[in-house]
Amino acid sequence: MARREFDVVIIDDEVTVTDLFQQFILFKYKTWNFMVFNNPSMLHTAIASGEISSRVWVLDMMMPEKNGADLAVAIREQHGLDPILLAYTALDKRSLETQKAYQHGVKHFTHVINKREDIPSVLSLIEIWVV
Repeated sequence: MARREFDVVIIDDEVTVTDLFQQFILFKYKTWNFMVFNNPSMLHTAIASGEISSRVWVLDMMMPEKNGADLAVAIREQHGLDPILLAYTALDKRSLETQKAYQHGVKHFTHVINKREDIPSVLSLIEIWVV
């Protein structure tokens, strides 16, 4: 299968979040080639097999089946130092699963931003890395 190349790949299991990113890109950057995934396992398979590449990756951390750290590791293995933005919602310190995901994965991200508190910064970084 031929490699599909994107300017931005966004993975988040929250459809409201991916819709916001899509609307921003469609409104402001009509020529960008982007893809949104809501299924982290499908994206992980596509990354690991080399089926997709992107100039910028925007990932959520806590998702079903595969978390953002798992995806970031696969991206680093296939694409080296591509910018990877962790756009998280909240850090639930009480959850052992959340703690392990962040301890394992934060080092793989280029930048970390709370998407609920600072969406303008998330969008600005995407712009900077793509343009």
